[in-house]
Amino acid sequence: MKANRERTGPVRRFFGLPTARGVSGALGELALWWLAGTLSWLVTVSTVTVPETVTAVSTALLGAMLARMARRAMGFQAAAQGIWLRWAALVPLAAVTDTVRLAGWLTGPQEETLGEQPMPGTRQPRGRGWRAGAMIALSATPGSVVFSSDPVMNRIRVHVLASGWPDLERHIASGTG
Repeated sequence: MKANRERTGPVRRFFGLPTARGVSGALGELALWWLAGTLSWLVTVSTVTVPETVTAVSTALLGAMLARMARRAMGFQAAAQGIWLRWAALVPLAAVTDTVRLAGWLTGPQEETLGEQPMPGTRQPRGRGWRAGAMIALSATPGSVVFSSDPVMNRIRVHVLASGWPDLERHIASGTG
């Protein structure tokens, strides 16, 4: 005979990665954060040495633990979405073109904008994840940075130093790739 147990409090759907439950999900998430942090560090150094690698691995492990804690505290679902892949494909192209455009800043004063843009997403956990991905993509280029977000009005404030093709800002604001 099964005992009828009452549950109290919210039921957590997953512990770590959305597709893996329990300890394996938590370890999988930590491993992904750790790998991403280590690779991010190592691709920015001019020479990969043993001390640099040890520093990258140890710092990325701490960063992975903090990233997991922050993700859980923020209450958003960061499940990968197809549109993020399209944005991620545009980021390197936008970074190169922004860098070339920013070379013009060396010759004297240039135009810059500080404006609000519509932001995709909702106030639901999945929508917050959507907004986080969009803000990361916009801030990953040297030509723009997101400095505030208003999730109630679905707007962000972006400081843009260089804009133009491939129009990453427009793609993100419209929710397309």
